[in-house]
Order: sequence, then structure tokens, then C-alpha cells
Amino acid sequence: MNNIILDNTPLFILTQVVSMLYIVTTILYGAHFFKDSQSAKKYKQPALVLTVLTHLVYLGLLTSIAGYRIGYSTFNIMTMVALTLTTTYFFIEFTTKSDKTGFFVIAFATGAELISSIMTAQTSSTSPSFTGIGMGVHLIAAIFGFSAIAIAGLYSFLYLLLFRQIQRNRFELLFQRLPNLEVLERLIMHAVAFGFIFLSVTLFAGMVEQNATGGVINISDPKLVTLGLIWLIYGTSIFIRPLLGWDIKHMAYLLIFLFVFITLLITLMAVFSPTFHSISL
Repeated sequence: MNNIILDNTPLFILTQVVSMLYIVTTILYGAHFFKDSQSAKKYKQPALVLTVLTHLVYLGLLTSIAGYRIGYSTFNIMTMVALTLTTTYFFIEFTTKSDKTGFFVIAFATGAELISSIMTAQTSSTSPSFTGIGMGVHLIAAIFGFSAIAIAGLYSFLYLLLFRQIQRNRFELLFQRLPNLEVLERLIMHAVAFGFIFLSVTLFAGMVEQNATGGVINISDPKLVTLGLIWLIYGTSIFIRPLLGWDIKHMAYLLIFLFVFITLLITLMAVFSPTFHSISL
């Protein structure tokens, strides 16, 4: 059976190169964080730039096969999540001059890219490729929304680890390498705000496209219902702290739960569902 990766030699090679670059970049960031390797520090940012640029070339070739339209499949979404996470982190590192959280973000992006490349190579059929500005905005906003949720969850996890080390007077590796609690708290709240904005755009654009296409996407799809609940919880979490007096530690548990839940949901969809939405033709 035909396979978009196996039947295109340049695309197959690029898939392997992109995955390898993600692994190498993760190793460099990990070596600098855990071992304080100066050679890793020197080469990790160039490796990150090369990874992002190569990934863009890969996506350009992948989408060109379908007329520069990305398929609306879980596998394609996951590779876009990897690129979005990595690109977002790159701008954070470039603007803040802080590279202390890179390993954790890039490692997660690497996992998403590896799963995407492996599952795509095993898929014999292509998913629908939707057109229209509304669907494009819906798709891109959803990807950025998940990336923001992932970053908020990862930073929340780091916040709790660092908080416990300080609480127990154990000033070990995380205390020495990570930003302080105040900086992590600010990063968490920014990620939550961005996540809520992008999820709002996702829902709005999806409803607009739903109306324009006459019901192509099944609005009763459990995944859409789940997205609405996540949007509601995320929006509520922005106001929980000032209204109910929640501290950032309690919010961190909620954000980690949402991050793990959505990650598991996407992973299950990657295995059991060819697309994110049910299609009613």
C-alpha cells in the first residue's frame, strides 16, 4: 500500500534527519543542564536553530505533496506541536537570555516528533486535508494552544520540584540550574494566558468553519466537547488565584493534570483515530 513517507525518498531522508536533530539537540541541552558541559553549551543553540530550519524544510516538502495543505491527522498535528514547542522555546531563550529550561521543553518536543515520524511511516492512507482560512486558523491556534498547555505543565512540574527542594533545605542540581520560583511563576501564568487565548481562537474559528462548511465537522464529537471543557477550566484558572486566593502551588497541580490528560488524549488518538475530528460527509 502507498505511504507518503516511504514512497518519497527525499521526504523519508528528511524525516530521519529531523528526528536525529531533535535527539542531538536534546542531548546537548541535557549535557549542559546536568553536567554543565561547556562544549554542549557552545553547540546547543546552533543545533536548535538547525533543527527548527530543517523541520521547516521537512514540513514544506510534506505539505507540497498535497498542494501545500497539511493533512488533518494526529500524526501531522504532533509534528507541528514539536515545531511549535521548539520555536516558542527558541524565542523565549533568545529574548530572555535564559536557557535553563530548554532541556525539558525540547525533550518533550522530541518525543512528539519521534512518535509522529514512526506512526506516519506506518500509515498507509492519508487523512483529509481541509482548506479555508477558518480551518487554517483553527488548526494553527489549536497547535499553539496545546504548546502553551504543554509549556505551562512542564514549568509547573519544575516549579513543584524546586519548591520541594527549597522546603526541605536541599539545594541540589535543580536549585542551582533552574530559574527562581518567582520567574517560574511568571512563566507559568504567561503560558496559561497564551493557552486560553489560543484555545478561544480555536473554538471560535472552528465554529465559524463549521457554519461555513455546512456541518463537515461533527459538532457532537467528544473531542470537541473535551476541548470546550479544557477551555473553560483554563479560562477559570486565570481568575482562580485572585478571586479564591489559590497559590501557584495548587494551580501547578491543576496545570500538570491538564497537561498529562491532553498528552494522553493525543497519544490515544494517534493510535486509534486517523483524524482529530469525526467527519460527516
